[in-house]
Amino acid sequence: YQMKSRETFAPLGPYLVTADEMPNPHHLQIWLWNNGALKQDFNTNDMTYSIERCIEWVSSIHPLEPGDVLATGTNHRGLHSFQDGDLIELETEGLGRLSFHVRDDLKRTWSRDTRLEHAEKGLDGRFTPQLAGKYAS
Repeated sequence: YQMKSRETFAPLGPYLVTADEMPNPHHLQIWLWNNGALKQDFNTNDMTYSIERCIEWVSSIHPLEPGDVLATGTNHRGLHSFQDGDLIELETEGLGRLSFHVRDDLKRTWSRDTRLEHAEKGLDGRFTPQLAGKYAS
């Protein structure tokens, strides 16, 4: 939770909608582009846990209040590490497109392989190696 809660780490938008404006959140198409290349094309019906299950779990830990945002995470298929200067565009069917540039003052770089591609090379598929910048090994 804390690793993803830093300033600038959770861009939202371009719109926030209420439940009555999004009658079926279980069947929304989501796309993600990195520097213009489509990296993800999936549907919310492919989520590991349903939205109801996510709400149930979070509310068992602490109360949810009006205005709270419940971020469900991402489908990691097709993703690789974002790097300084990347243009990320994320679109959800019926909601619009969010665009932002990644900024990393440490100028770190990682392999552009996905976790699956890394594993297919016989390497540890849980991580992609940092290639340059502070903390690179």
